[in-house]
Amino acid sequence: MAGRSATTKRVNWALQQLMAGHGSTAVVTDLSQREGVSRRQAQRITAKAHEILVTDLDQTERKHLVAQLVHILMEAAAQALKAKNSGAVVGCAKELRVLTGLGADTPPRHSRFGRYG
Repeated sequence: MAGRSATTKRVNWALQQLMAGHGSTAVVTDLSQREGVSRRQAQRITAKAHEILVTDLDQTERKHLVAQLVHILMEAAAQALKAKNSGAVVGCAKELRVLTGLGADTPPRHSRFGRYG
């Protein structure tokens, strides 16, 4: 059985992999091979890392995340305009519309956090 520091190290590694965009199954497989733990133990570690990731993205940070995504999409649209890539501009505009809820087909949200919460 691993000590607390080894478990923490494994959870942190799994969290980094999840944040880098790797799927849970790949993280479980890699963790099992890398650390020599059972697949079931790797699943528990990955589940704990996923729990931490979800907790970090709670309601208080959602506005900041939306703002960051809006900025990224606007930058991408500007680059697409410079490159005369109309398809990419339309794609960015569509994603911005969905993200911000500006479409005519978007029902009004009734939330105490407002449109972006």
